[in-house]
Amino acid sequence: MSNVRSNSCKPREDVSPIDPLHSINDPDDPYAVATIEANRAVFNLWRRLANHVNAEVDCDVNYAALVRSTGLSRREIERNLMAMTTLDELPSLRAHQQQLHLLDMHRLRAIDSALAMADRGYFHELDERLTSYLTATRPGQPLPTARAIAKRIKALLDELDASIATDEEEPELPSATYSMRINDDGTADLFARFDAPTAAAIDARVRALARERKIGFAAAHALLVTGEDKGIKVNLNLYRAHDVPDAPVYFPRAGWLNPVRAQEWLTKSATVRDLDGVAEFSTDAYRTPERLEALIEGRDGVCRYPGCTVPAEFCDNDHIRNHADGGRTEADNLAKLCRHHHNLKTSGHLRYVLDTVTGHVIWLLPHGQWLEDEPEGPLSPDSRRWVQTFVQRRDARNERARARAQARKQARDELSEKTRDTPDQGGDATGGGQDEGDVACPWSADLLAESDADPQAEGHAEEADRPDQPVGVGQ
Repeated sequence: MSNVRSNSCKPREDVSPIDPLHSINDPDDPYAVATIEANRAVFNLWRRLANHVNAEVDCDVNYAALVRSTGLSRREIERNLMAMTTLDELPSLRAHQQQLHLLDMHRLRAIDSALAMADRGYFHELDERLTSYLTATRPGQPLPTARAIAKRIKALLDELDASIATDEEEPELPSATYSMRINDDGTADLFARFDAPTAAAIDARVRALARERKIGFAAAHALLVTGEDKGIKVNLNLYRAHDVPDAPVYFPRAGWLNPVRAQEWLTKSATVRDLDGVAEFSTDAYRTPERLEALIEGRDGVCRYPGCTVPAEFCDNDHIRNHADGGRTEADNLAKLCRHHHNLKTSGHLRYVLDTVTGHVIWLLPHGQWLEDEPEGPLSPDSRRWVQTFVQRRDARNERARARAQARKQARDELSEKTRDTPDQGGDATGGGQDEGDVACPWSADLLAESDADPQAEGHAEEADRPDQPVGVGQ
């Protein structure tokens, strides 16, 4: 591998390595500097293209010219232009981006897609809080992924606006939710669409059945739907703060549930366990008890190697200090690692330490650099703070909505009373809707929001798909 050497990669003199900054802004890392330069160049290109779109010309004409100039597809051009338009509606985030150029187009498209359903009346607060989320608070802080940014925006929308459903559930259309296709080679493909928690529950049962019978997932699924799965027990975890009234509910892999879905699954719960005391639990035994595993999964969320997205329930319980060396089985000495990264750690290629207060993991790389990973589960410190804020702000929002509704009713009552007391003066009244003007090329508003995710699964699918990947957890 050759070193990156160019004039554009000189460290910034106005930034110190000990200043709060994301790892991508490290002035002493030539690859980080080169990445920022690439982000800046691409961002400035799309800034120029967005500024030169002719609103008086049909969209297809604009896109055709840009396809010719850039060699990109019409869809990619349209999505990037949408992302730039949305960024213009977020002045604080735009200024942050123009100063640091942290966000590539993938992340900007994720922001645009996640905000597509948002009421523009909330954009001021969304702008401030999103900018705060993307502002580093310590040296070497990892930059949130596009997926993490989209999840944070969804959480903010759930908090701010009760009039929308951010889970984007589709209406029950049989042709879109279930189908079967017979292939020429004698096989068949089944397709079914469920809400996320139901799908996660089905998948957990298929995996448990495959593990128990030592068969593949497809064969296990066939046994499941034909009723030949007797004897298989699956425990699922729902996470909810017990000290916060009406706290939101988290379902692993499905995320935070809307109130209706949360109530539906809470009624199915057979056991309630308080995990606060489990944090102090410790044992010499190697095997992780079920309740401790539930705590670690709830803290970590996914594999703790930076950028790995294998769900925690498919990961191994790694003893940070090896059990054979005296490491105990306890929350402060366990982390979730997918099989691939577990093997790298066990072989000595990688080492890491856990900050037991914040839950952050610091990885030490062979060439002297380090990486930081933040926990993503519902029991992580950040999620716990969000739950408290969520309930407080939701109550305040409801109070404001109630006050506005009461004010509107009072105004209507006063107007009605005044009308009864005022003699009819006659005369004409004219009315009509406000002229909103014509838009020849509404390219900034006519694209349906779609996920920016890669169609291939992120992370290590081979580890996630193995039936021997644990875990057992309680409801």
